[in-house]
Amino acid sequence: MSRNKLYVILLMACSAGCIYLWLGIDFTCFFKAITGIPCPACGTTRFIQGNWRLGNPLGIVVGAALLLPIGVIYDLLSGGYWVFRLYIWVENKCKQPAVAAILITLVVLNWFWTISKGL
Repeated sequence: MSRNKLYVILLMACSAGCIYLWLGIDFTCFFKAITGIPCPACGTTRFIQGNWRLGNPLGIVVGAALLLPIGVIYDLLSGGYWVFRLYIWVENKCKQPAVAAILITLVVLNWFWTISKGL
């Protein structure tokens, strides 16, 4: 993926996420509506909005990602590649079998925890 394509996608996705949070749109999880059990990300919005007891800790990752446009704008103004290099580094780390296994395990454990809370 090219730097510019990544930056456009990040800016659009983060803008949509910020608008969603700002407007307080009531969104029903499609996965939960179909299966009756929460998806691995259920509760992320609650966590970002400050309801840490009923929220999903994955909200930390999503909340941090919503800050990426600051880095993107900095890169665009300075001609830098900080966010793009970060993306490449994270992508390469996630391709390592041990890292991928750990991340998948954490998501599955978090999913079971979310189900046990009855979200």
